[in-house]
Amino acid sequence: MTKKLPAFHYVPTLNLPALTGVKTEWDLAGLFYKSEKDPQIEADIKVTESEYQTFAKKYAKKDFCASASALAAMLKEYHALASLPGERALYYFHYRHTLDANDHTAEQQLTLLSDRLTKLGNLVLFVPLTIGKIPKTTQKAYLREALLAPYRYALERIFLEAKHTLTEAEEKIMNLKSQTARGLWIAGTDKILNRKTVVYRGKTLPLNEAIEKTSSITPAERPALWRVVTNELKHWAEVAENEMNAIVLDKKINDELRGYTKPYEGKVQSYENDLASVEALVASMSKEGFALSQKFYKLKAAYHGMATLPYASKYDPIGEEPAIPFDHAVEICRDVFYDTKTEYGEIFDSMLTKGQIDVYPKPNRSGGAFMSSAVELPTVVFLNHVNQFKSLETLAHEMGHAIHSTRAKVGQPHWYEGYSTTTAETASTFFEHLVFDAVYRGADTATKRTLLHDRITRDIATIQRQIAFFNFEVELHNRIRSEGGLTKEQMAKLMQKHLQSYLGPAVDVTEEDGYSFVYIGHFRSMFYVYTYAYGQLMSTLMHQKYVADKSYIEKVDQFFQAGGSNTVENIFRSIGIDAHKTETFTSALASLKADISEFARLAKAPK
Repeated sequence: MTKKLPAFHYVPTLNLPALTGVKTEWDLAGLFYKSEKDPQIEADIKVTESEYQTFAKKYAKKDFCASASALAAMLKEYHALASLPGERALYYFHYRHTLDANDHTAEQQLTLLSDRLTKLGNLVLFVPLTIGKIPKTTQKAYLREALLAPYRYALERIFLEAKHTLTEAEEKIMNLKSQTARGLWIAGTDKILNRKTVVYRGKTLPLNEAIEKTSSITPAERPALWRVVTNELKHWAEVAENEMNAIVLDKKINDELRGYTKPYEGKVQSYENDLASVEALVASMSKEGFALSQKFYKLKAAYHGMATLPYASKYDPIGEEPAIPFDHAVEICRDVFYDTKTEYGEIFDSMLTKGQIDVYPKPNRSGGAFMSSAVELPTVVFLNHVNQFKSLETLAHEMGHAIHSTRAKVGQPHWYEGYSTTTAETASTFFEHLVFDAVYRGADTATKRTLLHDRITRDIATIQRQIAFFNFEVELHNRIRSEGGLTKEQMAKLMQKHLQSYLGPAVDVTEEDGYSFVYIGHFRSMFYVYTYAYGQLMSTLMHQKYVADKSYIEKVDQFFQAGGSNTVENIFRSIGIDAHKTETFTSALASLKADISEFARLAKAPK
């Protein structure tokens, strides 16, 4: 049984504009297509195929790198291809399958459309491959050309990546095999888990909902539900074992072909980060960061009067956070967004009324939350709101992504409106900070103590936990590469080891807890997780600057509008944050250190 949480009355600081007609489900018919039979789907695909074929015929055998003017003319047409409607259908069926794992039509169409669009991508593979072969002296000259200024950073990225690029024929093979060597493995595990249910206290729950529910039920019930969950995960671990070995070995082959020496090297480069900076982040968090999280869990165990906490109890509250139904979460976020910058509130209102936010969990529906945005397509947000403070922060987090995407569309041409995943995680957690501040200000003393404790646990989950996950991935990949594969038992023990590393001796992590590797989708994205820690630490610095001087929001908006027009480190430098320095990360960690010290003081106060 889910424990009833206390209500929370929030008083907006602003006289907010009226808001009517809020939709809590995606309006896919209005935003995309009426159904799979909509003739516009095939029309959009055909016009896209035609334009790609025309472009390829025009430029495939043309020396478009002979001069700056020829290259600029080609790039204008090349980037215009991204505005074509072909991917609209792909996103439509992806969203349908997200809403219903049993939507076999959507699943089939995804496979067919992915194949067609992959072939189109292969038609224009020659563009970056040809540009990458421009002699280095000519590269330097072109980067100084005024005609090519709109494409300068894009060219820099192509020149950087060229040393890892294969021949055109090989790149086509890599693209074509990706679905069978990786995509279908991941989709298969995901489909199985999305369809599974567990029985808890006589009630049948979707597995994804049960996982979410472990953080919302009473502390006394939590270990029992977590055992039900881990038993189900252990049951399907053999499937995950084969999947993980297959996709890791596939990546090993890809890395060897491309000349990457470290498993995470390609991902860090693709996220436009400096490799040494990311390694410094991981090293400092694994040392100083883990020491802080271990200190916190030691204090937490003592607070609960226990020598060690069970793994399932690591998030046990010290009090009751308020219940936040979705309509209240909307009110709080609107107040924060409008107060920060009017445009941010208007973006939120528009998405609420146009059916761009899907809110509540349902059977066969994917778990978790995400934001999705693409060129010339509506931005959408996916939630699994369960009327708790965490869900409020998730709403703020995903809307942070949505605001970032929308502002990038304003500030950049479409070839730069996408941005690094690292900067994305900065924007999302920046808004989490602001929403926390808004609720904290209006809370009573007991609630403030609870909120501070819970913020620390969430910060640790975003920073130290994600670095532990990153370390797990590094060891997983290295061992599979050297040993040829790992069993599910070995994977679970490896997960257990790295969970224990950041939790410390005050939390008892069992091998069964290690089977959580089965459901953590980020491991399939491979080395994605460091971006959470990076983003959280950077957003902490941005938040500190904004609190000290509200005019800093213009720098924040400059950051959003920068999109993907430069490297992560250069974009941060432009708003006064030097992300090249290790000290920048450790100075951001000082905020968490202060919170833990304050918690230690409050823990001694009368309850």
